[in-house]
Amino acid sequence: MEQKLGLFKFLKRHRPALYLRKLMPNWAYKFCIYSAYMFWFIVGLLVLRKTENATNAVVYVKTHGHTVGLDTIENSPKFKDLIETLDREFTKPPAFLLLNQYALNMTFNFLCNTQTFPGVHERLIFVTLDEKARDVLAEHWPNIRQLYWPTPSLYKPFSFAEGPYQTIYLLRANLAVSLLKYGKSFWMMQQDTFWRKNLFDLNFEENFEFDALFDQIGDDHNSQRAEWVNGANFFVHANNKTLEFFESVAAKLAHWYTPDMGIMIHQCHTWGSPKCNYIPHKIAHSWEWMYTAQKDPPYIIQLDCETDGGSKLMQLAKFGFYFTESDGRTCNPAAVERAQAKMENGTIEVTRARLSWGRFQFKMYWWLVDYILMIPGLGPLLKPYFPLVGYILMITM
Repeated sequence: MEQKLGLFKFLKRHRPALYLRKLMPNWAYKFCIYSAYMFWFIVGLLVLRKTENATNAVVYVKTHGHTVGLDTIENSPKFKDLIETLDREFTKPPAFLLLNQYALNMTFNFLCNTQTFPGVHERLIFVTLDEKARDVLAEHWPNIRQLYWPTPSLYKPFSFAEGPYQTIYLLRANLAVSLLKYGKSFWMMQQDTFWRKNLFDLNFEENFEFDALFDQIGDDHNSQRAEWVNGANFFVHANNKTLEFFESVAAKLAHWYTPDMGIMIHQCHTWGSPKCNYIPHKIAHSWEWMYTAQKDPPYIIQLDCETDGGSKLMQLAKFGFYFTESDGRTCNPAAVERAQAKMENGTIEVTRARLSWGRFQFKMYWWLVDYILMIPGLGPLLKPYFPLVGYILMITM
C-alpha cells in the first residue's frame, strides 16, 4: 500500500505538464496549452455542428421521403408512360440523370459535351424535378426525353450530405427499384462528367459476366480505394439479385445518415450476390486523375470535386471544362475539342485553378483514408465498412 501511495505521489509531482513547463519558456508553454484548448474547442464545435446536420438530414428525409417513395413512383401514370416509352422506343438500356433548375448550367455543359457522339442523347432521360428545369430543357433540347417528377423538397439548391442531397439519392434508388421490377436494365449518370470518348461504344450492356458495373474512386487499380464505388456513372442488369440490392440501398437511405455509395460499397464487398464489377480507371476516372501524371486519359472523367453546383462549374471552367457561350445555353464545340486534346496530351493545367475549400477537404480525407487502409490487418477489415460512416467522419463538411 505504501509503495502504491508513493508511486501516486511521484506521478502527481512529476506530471508531464510540469516537465514541459520546466523545459520551455513561460510564453511558449502558455502558447502550447492555449493552442491545445483551442484545438479541442474547435473539434467540439465541429462535432456539435455535424450532429445537428446529421439530425436535420435524417429528419428531412423522413419528412419528405414519401414524395420520392417506391409506391409513389410505381403508382404514378407518368412512370407507367415511361415504361411504355422504354418498351416502344428503346432497343438499348436508357441512361437516367436527375435535374432541378440549379443544375441547368451543368446540364447544358454536359449536353454540349456529348452532342457530337452518335446515339448518346437518344438514350438519355432526365428526371426533371421542377417546372423551370422541365421548361428550359424542353425549350433548348426538345429531343431530350424527360420524366417530369415535381418534387418541392428538391426545389432549392443544396450541398453535400444535406437533407435534400440524401432525398435525391433516395429518389434515384427507388427509381432503380421501380425499373428493375419491370425488368428494365439501365444506366445512372451525372452531368458533372466529361466525355472524352463515347462510353456507349464499349457495349458494357452486352456483358453478362457481372450484375452491376460501377465507376470507382482511387488513382488506379493499386489504390487503397480501388473497388470503392464512386456512384456517379453505373450500369445495372435487371434481375432479382440487383432488385434486392437496390431495395436494400433505398431502405437504408430512408433511415441512415450515410452516403449511397457507402451502402453500395458495403453490399458489394459483403454480399455474395449480385456480382459487382468495376469500370477500369482507364475508362472512367474521377477528378483525381488530373492530379496524377495525366497518362492514359480515360473515356470519361467525373468532376465532382466541389461541394455545391455554383462553384463547381466555375472551377471546371478554370480547368477548361466549360462548353457553352456566355449565355450558358449556346454550345461551343471548339471548347469541347480543346478539352479532349488537353486530356489526350496530358496538359490540363491544375495549377491555374485555385485549390477550392471543397476539393481541399476531399483531398485531405482521401489522404487520411489511404493511410488508414494501409494498416496491416485492420485496413482490409475496415474497407467494406469505412464508407458507411463517411458523412460522420467528415466533420468539416
